[in-house]
Amino acid sequence: MCYRYFRILGIILLLFVAGCSSDDQQQEASVDNGEPYDITTLLATADPKKGAAVFKLCQVCHSLEQKGGFKPGPGLYGLFGRTAGTVPGFAYSKVMVDSQVVWTPETMDHWIEAPAKFIPGNRMVFVGVKKPQDRANLIAYLQAETKVASGSVDGE
Repeated sequence: MCYRYFRILGIILLLFVAGCSSDDQQQEASVDNGEPYDITTLLATADPKKGAAVFKLCQVCHSLEQKGGFKPGPGLYGLFGRTAGTVPGFAYSKVMVDSQVVWTPETMDHWIEAPAKFIPGNRMVFVGVKKPQDRANLIAYLQAETKVASGSVDGE
């Protein structure tokens, strides 16, 4: 029982520290002045390798493998095109199940930016990725790594 609390505390601490990125990382983002942007345009030049580095913040709670099982968060295999709150066997909050959000690059961009604002009341403790280019890189990585092979079962 005590281990569970320390694990949760460790995850929260990791997410807090991850949210405090260095100035070098912040300078790397190409869109950081608060101006409107189009995620599709950013995805056209996104770097999945840089997205893999951003995913290190996510891998504490999420798996990318088809049979990766659950961590504190649901597996992300087959993510794009799926409705939020629908991975069988994962105990989602009611607000996630009721959200009817379909995961697209646009909805993922808003979710990754600020999960608590995008779907208020969800249980994800992650504070978000603030830089649009960092989110685009992460989305490009997720698109490549969670794609369901043509003709296969989606892993859910």
